[in-house]
Amino acid sequence: MNARKIYIFSPGLRIWHWVNFLAIMVLFFTGLYIGNPFFLGPVGVEATYAYREGITMDFIRKIHFIAGYVLLAAFVFRVIISLFSKRDRLLFPAIWRRDYWTGLREITLKYIFVMRDAEGHEYVRNACARTFYPLVYLMILFMIMTGFAMYGMSKPGGFWSSLLGWILGFLGGEFMVHMWHHWVAWLIIIFAVLHVYFVVREETIKKNGELSSMFSGYKVFEKEPVDIKDVE
Repeated sequence: MNARKIYIFSPGLRIWHWVNFLAIMVLFFTGLYIGNPFFLGPVGVEATYAYREGITMDFIRKIHFIAGYVLLAAFVFRVIISLFSKRDRLLFPAIWRRDYWTGLREITLKYIFVMRDAEGHEYVRNACARTFYPLVYLMILFMIMTGFAMYGMSKPGGFWSSLLGWILGFLGGEFMVHMWHHWVAWLIIIFAVLHVYFVVREETIKKNGELSSMFSGYKVFEKEPVDIKDVE
């Protein structure tokens, strides 16, 4: 069968992907600064002049909170577009189907270089992606909830405090919420690093548009994808 170009990612999904990526990067690095403040620059700035130079904890926290609101808006947007477009649906692992387990075995063997990429079946979204993406969405939701729960502490009785204040007690207090927030942030970054590796690997080995698809929306398949009905 000749290679086939298939439209996979809608404009909305591509916009969400890059906005989400930028928000997470800003949140991660400003979060590191908030957790362990350090002077910026090779020389540093004396505390007396730090505010004039814009290097203050207040400024970093504002950037962090703004990025948090962007992440929240992007998450809501992702959920909304999943309700109106077939190709934007939030896909979950179909553990009751045989092809899910077949696909998981094949993609694992390919990733560890036991099976050649030309072998096995083709998938629009392989079993590995279907397994881990829902977990990433849950981690992002967790970060949003714990983040705004801590943000609400600055205004007791306010909107975020009233809505998510219960999380502080549920997770064992303010310190533990900070720690969970920190740990899950690192899990998301580890996923991001692995995600980049797998995308670059696919693009390099198969030249199937895995990388460019998040700009153009199209990927190239040598075979008819098993799950083609998910997007067509």
